[in-house]
Amino acid sequence: MRRRLLAVVAGTLASLLIASTALGFECTNVSKSSPEAGTQVVFGPTGEIVWVSRGLLNRIERGIVDPETGAGFHGLVGFDMDGDGIADASTYIGVGSEGEIPLQAQLNGPACRGLTNLFVYFTECVGA
Repeated sequence: MRRRLLAVVAGTLASLLIASTALGFECTNVSKSSPEAGTQVVFGPTGEIVWVSRGLLNRIERGIVDPETGAGFHGLVGFDMDGDGIADASTYIGVGSEGEIPLQAQLNGPACRGLTNLFVYFTECVGA
């Protein structure tokens, strides 16, 4: 059951990372000292599950999060891009009044510090 939920979450996240239009509606806090702090699940470089929080597993077992559809999941998801088992980046999924942090809040501050839009961050900060 855990694998199915994580596959749904992984598919959703992959589509967010691949589609630039979806990136316009997701964000990260680039000023966090540790990207894995607060994450509920961490995905490895090839999409495999590296780590799942006890709280998320508990919500799956209680039926709060549906592993088939991902319904009920909201929170911080981490990505281990270098394969060391530690999240190198994170993003919020299903967080905010309408399932996302408002775009205005994502674009209000500086691109390379604090809460920022992923598309802006990757185009203005990464490799700059």
